Amino acid sequence: MPRGPALSDFEKGQVPPCMPDRSYYWNVKDRRYCLRKPEDYNTMRRPGRRSSLTPATVSRIVRAAQTSQYSSSQILRTLKLTFSVLSVRTFLKREDTLRCVNRKSIPMLAKAHELDRLEWSRAFVSFGEYWESVNFSDEKKFNLDGPDGLQYYWHDLRHEEKVFSKRQA
Repeated sequence: MPRGPALSDFEKGQVPPCMPDRSYYWNVKDRRYCLRKPEDYNTMRRPGRRSSLTPATVSRIVRAAQTSQYSSSQILRTLKLTFSVLSVRTFLKREDTLRCVNRKSIPMLAKAHELDRLEWSRAFVSFGEYWESVNFSDEKKFNLDGPDGLQYYWHDLRHEEKVFSKRQA
């Protein structure tokens, strides 16, 4: 049995007609309260656990992530925060200007490198039958028992992406 007085004819007119999913039943109480006390409507506090992140902590985390120097675990260590790394990651994922990306491992080619490549190709361009016996292969060095070398960082979309050069000597 519902508690409280029944709706008046005017209030019944304010309630939408019955829908197939019967979603209007949840709105009847809210509509009655809104019609009775419009100034108090929708001012109640929300239930649930409060966030452990204060606005000051949030701005410190975002500022540290925008430098593109730290991972989420490094941010937690440098700022000496008391909550988990996962909560830092979930908050940073909500930021519109930050994305977690891996650094590009492209070797930096300077003008000197380009000129050296051109000289090498000009020196070997006239070797006719020699090129038929040459086998070019893409030799890649794999590290099977350790980290793969990918470096992730929080990239600020307003700036260019970072490049990490890892040339083998």
